[in-house]
Amino acid sequence: MKLPLAGGFAFLCSLFAASPLPAQRAGGGEPVVVEWGAHTTLSITDSLRFGIVGGPRLALRALGGTRGAISVGAGVLGDSASARAEAAVEYQLAPRAAGRVGVYFGGGLAGVVGAGRGGYLLLYVGLESSPGLRGGWAIEGGLGGGFRIRGAYHWRRFPRGWQPR
Repeated sequence: MKLPLAGGFAFLCSLFAASPLPAQRAGGGEPVVVEWGAHTTLSITDSLRFGIVGGPRLALRALGGTRGAISVGAGVLGDSASARAEAAVEYQLAPRAAGRVGVYFGGGLAGVVGAGRGGYLLLYVGLESSPGLRGGWAIEGGLGGGFRIRGAYHWRRFPRGWQPR
């Protein structure tokens, strides 16, 4: 069941990348920025077990800097297989920044199956390169099922008339 879920997530990402959302069309309401990417998350649990998961990420961002993001990943925790899904709300301090690093804060929920299974609250802070441009790296650190560090690359699709600053 995990493979169809990942395939479905990849299919949704390709749909968002290929055509604008209804909200991005003229007269369709407030436009949004669509983001997709890949991430690798390292974690250290309270029992000092190290874990690593990687997979796709999808986010929708309002022009004001609020972003809703989901990510899934598969990997290992200790010497056992593990998978992790996260849903979070983030706030960017400079969502139109071009050519400089922007700061964001986030929080949400994580669910883990396999090794380390359970549900966890997420709290983190992140740095993102050029959030006002079409792509860039991100790194974040925080708590959620132990201490976690995430590295990612985000691609973005902006609504017509978008102006980075």
